[in-house]
Amino acid sequence: AFRQVFGKDLELIYEISHNLVQREWHPEYDEVWVHRKGATRAFPAGHPGLKGTFWEETGHPVLIPGSNKDWSYILRPAVGAVNSGFSVNHGAGRRMSRGEATRSLSQRQIDDEYREAGILVNTDGRVPLDEAAPCYKSSEEVIDAVVGAGLATIEYKLWPLASLKGTDGRKQKRRGKGGKPQKTRSHF
Repeated sequence: AFRQVFGKDLELIYEISHNLVQREWHPEYDEVWVHRKGATRAFPAGHPGLKGTFWEETGHPVLIPGSNKDWSYILRPAVGAVNSGFSVNHGAGRRMSRGEATRSLSQRQIDDEYREAGILVNTDGRVPLDEAAPCYKSSEEVIDAVVGAGLATIEYKLWPLASLKGTDGRKQKRRGKGGKPQKTRSHF
């Protein structure tokens, strides 16, 4: 899909989960089970979990995305990450629920704002309201808190050029009486 839209191949550089349960090393407790929901691992350089990996000497990247109309960051874990169980948040965080977004935001206004900012969202330009920028906290404020707590340092600051969001389609089919499909509206 990336090649079709942009005419180039996309090379995966790094990938990490932000919802997981896994066994990890901790200096105070040795081996522990860590449960992260909406958070990601932040192993600094020299962490035993990185031994023998590409990231052993640098620490692995910490990816903290902002909204699709705000800065996203690549950070380097700091030794202070031990204080948060080697975890940092996986994004700026919501300030508006999905339901509130669909009730209070104007589709036309949001689409116009993104178009004027030069940010392509999906192929049709319709921004999913529950993923629009007003739904999220300022990424800069969140990053300031992460850096201020000594959990990580900023390596790169990235501005979005495009945002692709998977959806279940604008219209879904439900089976009514007799098994016949009925058209329903999705929340987009």
